[in-house]
Amino acid sequence: MEKVHLFMRALALLLSIITGFFGGLLPHKADRFYTADEIAAYTAAAEAAYPDGMIIAIGGGFNTDKNFRPIVERCLSHVGKAQPNMLFVPTASHDEYAENDAIITRFAAAGCRTDVLTVSTSSAREVAQKFEWADIVYATGGSLKFLTENWLEKGVYAAADQALRRGAVLLGVSSGAMCWADKGWDDTEPETLRNIAHGPFFVGKAPGFAYFDCAGLLPFCLTPHYDSIGWRSYTYEAQKADYPSVCVENGAALVCEGGRYSVLSDAATPTRSVFLFYPARGIRFVNLRADAALAAVVDGEIRCGRANG
Repeated sequence: MEKVHLFMRALALLLSIITGFFGGLLPHKADRFYTADEIAAYTAAAEAAYPDGMIIAIGGGFNTDKNFRPIVERCLSHVGKAQPNMLFVPTASHDEYAENDAIITRFAAAGCRTDVLTVSTSSAREVAQKFEWADIVYATGGSLKFLTENWLEKGVYAAADQALRRGAVLLGVSSGAMCWADKGWDDTEPETLRNIAHGPFFVGKAPGFAYFDCAGLLPFCLTPHYDSIGWRSYTYEAQKADYPSVCVENGAALVCEGGRYSVLSDAATPTRSVFLFYPARGIRFVNLRADAALAAVVDGEIRCGRANG
């Protein structure tokens, strides 16, 4: 039975790699999966959820000052302030950071006032105060397990919801991208992940991944690093799940601004993208670079379902 399970995962992974090259060439507009009335209603629901806020979920990459600059510019353009407040939240890094962290430096160089929030050593009141101060919140990558445990205890989810409602930008990479979604699918055994990622995809033990409930601001399960073999094994999970998933490659970012979706790519990897899965609607592998508006329709459908449920 275990061999059959591994074979099915390997087959799904192989198909995702093959279709990943061609998915962006196919027409995947919303009218393939939804009626015109559904598209209108669900798009409106997505735009009404957080009309003034923005989320940028980065799969990885954007490692240089030059390549990260478009993300900084998107943040500044959205906030529209001469000197916005940027809050750096390294929870997933176990609240370890250097004073001159590159992300802090990049936002400071763009004219932002910066501060750091170490959630594990702060009170719930301090968390709420710093989120209320922030126009831009950046969450680092690392352990999603450590992040969710501490964010739940200190009330970060409610603080993030309020920040997004008043128009803040919430962004981050890897775990710092997953944390804004309904749930994330993170590796809990990094050594196993490295072993399978550097060997044939059909050999060895499956990576030690687990689901974690997150802030719920984006109604998806979000997976980063989707261009790597280990992380791409999530394809098997996504194609049988009863909820939608978005998978973000290294060098790509999913942007949701006022319920309107788009894809950003690192200049070093311009073809990297974001993929959408929602089997309940027949959406099994859609490259959002072709039509990111489909993500808004799925977003709105989930929100309408919750409101009516």
